[in-house]
Amino acid sequence: MKTLVLCIDRDDDIGRNTKIKGPIVGWDSNLDVAQKMALADPQDTDVNALFGALNIARKLGLEVVTLTGDANVGLISDRVVAEQLDEVIKRFSPESVIVVTDGLDDQQVLPIIQSRVKIESVQTIVVRQSKELEKAYFKIIHFMKEITDDPTLARLLFGIPGIALILLAFGGIQALSIIMAVIGVYLIAKGFGLEEDIFEKASEFFGSLSVERISTMIYVVSFMILVVGTGYGYSDLQKSTLAFSDMNSTLNSLSVFILNSYSMDLLVLTILVAIFGRIVDDYANKKYIHIRRYLIILAFIVMTRYVLNSGANFIVNEGYSFGNFILTLTIGIVAFALWIKITDYMFMDEIETIKEIMRNYEGKDVYNPEGKRIGRVSKVIVRGMEMVALKVGHKRISKDSIVSSGDKVVVNLG
Repeated sequence: MKTLVLCIDRDDDIGRNTKIKGPIVGWDSNLDVAQKMALADPQDTDVNALFGALNIARKLGLEVVTLTGDANVGLISDRVVAEQLDEVIKRFSPESVIVVTDGLDDQQVLPIIQSRVKIESVQTIVVRQSKELEKAYFKIIHFMKEITDDPTLARLLFGIPGIALILLAFGGIQALSIIMAVIGVYLIAKGFGLEEDIFEKASEFFGSLSVERISTMIYVVSFMILVVGTGYGYSDLQKSTLAFSDMNSTLNSLSVFILNSYSMDLLVLTILVAIFGRIVDDYANKKYIHIRRYLIILAFIVMTRYVLNSGANFIVNEGYSFGNFILTLTIGIVAFALWIKITDYMFMDEIETIKEIMRNYEGKDVYNPEGKRIGRVSKVIVRGMEMVALKVGHKRISKDSIVSSGDKVVVNLG
């Protein structure tokens, strides 16, 4: 047989409505199925496709076959169509086929058909007035799928508007400034290539929350301290006579607030308690090198509060000289530097292992399997004691995408 008329029902509407599975071979069998489909669901567009295939087969005097897929559209349905097509080819050995479908979705299987037999023509049977609507529908569906598959686009087009709507719901028109601030922070993170790191950290944090972990209770305590500190801060701001008319009055007002408001100490305590929670988490997960970073952050927070107090005293207290401020600043910096050195000794082996991992990739050229240069490794992202991703410019490449590494790094971006 030279040519075969091939009708495609990728999502198996025929099977659901008539309980008949493909391949459906022959004029009589297909006419019987078309009539049953029309009676079961006259609005189904597969009815049009079946009668369209029968019409073409009658005009050209050809055999007609219908292939049915599966309700699980995608890999499963396409595999079923491929198996039925192989069965038909084995039986009829056609030189070419005329493919008949009811729209763009069924045409997704054309590459499968084309890989097995020559396609002579593709006929799309749709109700005339719905053709443009269907095209628009599938374009929208394809666009939405691309967005949901891309985390960056999903955050931009769903996440940011979602946050804005929540803020508007609770804050009304007054929340517009906060919304602008949120968008501004996101754009800054995006511009400096920090977006993936920030969202990964946030995802890691929320993923670590569990009632079975002590750290979760520590985070709750930290949040409660923050709420109390915010209340103190708001109360102190209401009572104080802050003046921002010029630089001197602004510095004086802020210095008095720093020295007299409990909210500053409570804010520091909030951060320290939250960091302690992270240390507990990392110790439980044996991510000891992360503990070093948090110990350094703890010291930095304490030093910053210490120096801020000293600066505020210098501005508002006449008995507190500039020399006292410099001495305090020097002691803080020296103590911080010594603390970093101490943590270096505490985690010497882990630091050396990480440095070795970074030396294996840092600064190397990156190519795809075809030999095209993608760029150069600008950052090696390490979690615990393992390399998890590389950064090439603003592009993040996961460890699983690395094909080989030596003098150059070869990656498969799929």
